[in-house]
Amino acid sequence: MSEEMLTLDDLAKLKREKEEEKSKLPYQAYLDNLKTLVGEKNPKVYPSIEAPKSNSNKQFVCIKEPAEFVNLFSSCNGQDECKTLFQTLLDDRDPRVIDQVIDECEDTNGLWFNTTNNGINLRPGLEDEEWSSPTTITLGDDAVHSLVAGRTGSGKSVFLNSIIFSLLAEYSPWELDLYLADFKKVEFSRYLSKCNVPHIKAVAATSEIRYVISLLNYLANCMVARQNFFALIGQQKLSEVREKYQIVLPRVLFIVDEFQQLFLEATGKEEMEIADLLTSITKLGRATGFHLMFASQEMSGTMSQSAFANFKARFALACDAEVSSRILGNSGAAKLDKKGMVLANIGAGKEDTNQLFKVPFVSEKYFYEYLQIITDYGGKSKYDSVHKFYQEDSIKGMDELNSVLTAIKNVRTGYLSKNSSLFDIVTLGEAVVFNYKKYDYETVFLERGVRKNIGIFSPIVDDTVYVCKLLAENFKSSPKAESYNHHIIVRNDLFMKKMNLAKELNVSNSKVHNSIDFFDEIVGLFKRRSREASLISSYQQYASLKGFAYDAFCLRAEHFITDLSEEEKAVLQELSDYYTNKTIDDIPVIQETILDDYDFDKSYFRVINMLYDKEVNGKSIVDLFDADIFWIIGAEMVGKFPKDMETVLTDAMNYNMLFVLVASNNDFNDFYMCNKACDYLFVTGNNESYYNKLKLPFTKKSDNSISVDFAISSSATQRSFKKFKFDLQELIVPEIDFDSILS
Repeated sequence: MSEEMLTLDDLAKLKREKEEEKSKLPYQAYLDNLKTLVGEKNPKVYPSIEAPKSNSNKQFVCIKEPAEFVNLFSSCNGQDECKTLFQTLLDDRDPRVIDQVIDECEDTNGLWFNTTNNGINLRPGLEDEEWSSPTTITLGDDAVHSLVAGRTGSGKSVFLNSIIFSLLAEYSPWELDLYLADFKKVEFSRYLSKCNVPHIKAVAATSEIRYVISLLNYLANCMVARQNFFALIGQQKLSEVREKYQIVLPRVLFIVDEFQQLFLEATGKEEMEIADLLTSITKLGRATGFHLMFASQEMSGTMSQSAFANFKARFALACDAEVSSRILGNSGAAKLDKKGMVLANIGAGKEDTNQLFKVPFVSEKYFYEYLQIITDYGGKSKYDSVHKFYQEDSIKGMDELNSVLTAIKNVRTGYLSKNSSLFDIVTLGEAVVFNYKKYDYETVFLERGVRKNIGIFSPIVDDTVYVCKLLAENFKSSPKAESYNHHIIVRNDLFMKKMNLAKELNVSNSKVHNSIDFFDEIVGLFKRRSREASLISSYQQYASLKGFAYDAFCLRAEHFITDLSEEEKAVLQELSDYYTNKTIDDIPVIQETILDDYDFDKSYFRVINMLYDKEVNGKSIVDLFDADIFWIIGAEMVGKFPKDMETVLTDAMNYNMLFVLVASNNDFNDFYMCNKACDYLFVTGNNESYYNKLKLPFTKKSDNSISVDFAISSSATQRSFKKFKFDLQELIVPEIDFDSILS
């Protein structure tokens, strides 16, 4: 558009935009100026700087978080033994304690010039817009934690990026661990989306409250472990430990953007948990080197006044007078009329103690260039670190699950071959809680025992389909896959239209049942196995193998003939005579002899052969039975289950029978029975009544949440995991085209 066509308003707007662009302080210029001042040891800058101290070998000895090794001191008697042991572990470079050793490197182009030994410098920008004053607000023994507030469009994200960039420039990654959480799921996600920035240990780009709580939990546990470790070696705070032992243990800064959302989205129980964690961190952070920076448009409805008071370093961008007064202690930020300006106040609260800063601006192009520079310097220093990037909306394909299942097949085989109490091991998905491992897939060991069935309860049919697909993939890849007999009872046709479970499991149509009459067959199978197991268990009570063989033949015959005649019993007695004065080791030979003499159904030898497998081959009783998996799709549509089904469901796994009960409604006659019979529970959705009825903790989720909640009732274990990508069959609802017919 030419200027002749622009209105006066358009021209005024263009002029304002150009002036605004010219008024911005480019971060690169700010950093170059800071490095120059540091290099010149400028008196306005240098008092806040202490050059990093390597040991006598010009190395930085970085130790692990004490949470990983504090248990090594459990057998020590008193501080002296603890001190001696710790020094020995350091001298031996014991990998249980030493994370890595970094050689001193001067090739960092003026970066990483400071240590966090006594605190963390936050650099808001140029004080009073003067190039000679990139003043710091220090988080340390006095001001331990900080708050940031500013209305929408005030430049809060610009401010946080500038703070983070300055931290990456000032400190090496072994001096500072950064954890970032962003409820908008956009701004902080950029920090690990393209580069593995060495300082940044975790980015949580999520509205998933549980993940952020788990991150707080992890930090609180690390902090408590540090406190305990310091006490064991007779030190009180981080700087003392570092100086005495010439080691590096980094300070930790956890930055949360849109902090208020943490409380707005939390349930009452979660809010209490958050409050307890914040109390713990704010109370112990000073001595252990843990610091918090919380940013939001406002802070109402968040922390208690006592917790709020622990956040002494305050920053306010343009906001209304009420928010400014709550953050700074005065209304100064309500008077900010220029973009890119921030006020800081450390404790005094009076307006004349405010410090005004011009905030450097990080352009989109420079953002990734800078992160790559920092990442490259980390690589040159051979610094290694785990990075956890949790993106709520990112989802891996089902092929990722299959790769994981292939990779763990030998491990899975080892567990299953050594432990007869395990039915199988199932890999679920990436955890929806933080842990510091590189790979954090949730798994469940399906155990045999009472009420060890699987329940899938969700009002969202698509989610019940997904969990069944997940289980099917696991069972198909199992080392025991060939021994599994799958049976599908279909009462919910919608489910099968979305996914053909029989096709997924590679089972024939003869194994798919639509009638509830099949439950009678299940009950019959269970009763037979129960009697067979009871007979085998009682073998020692028999005076001879002959007596056992007769009862085994009779039990098997009753499977075909309800009432045995005297003539039939005589035939079975005649067959059992073959076992006179014989031992269990003779069973295979005896069977061959009988088959040579009689035209006889081999299935009659079933129980006797099971005894042989148990006594000679060392099989457990449960492994003597075929592994049968019964999928009940639409349990809510079964109506009334047969009266013996409760007994079957209770003891099924003791006879190698696993039930997968799937329901999209929790309001049906036998829901309580089905729920009670399922030790392993999967549930999704935002329907709190489901969770209450299943006695599981509820957390709010987005409507398109890709997480599944999982619980093991017997151990009071609750976990959550992310789905793998799986496309359901599209349902096409038929319709009549009246326009074409009636026109």
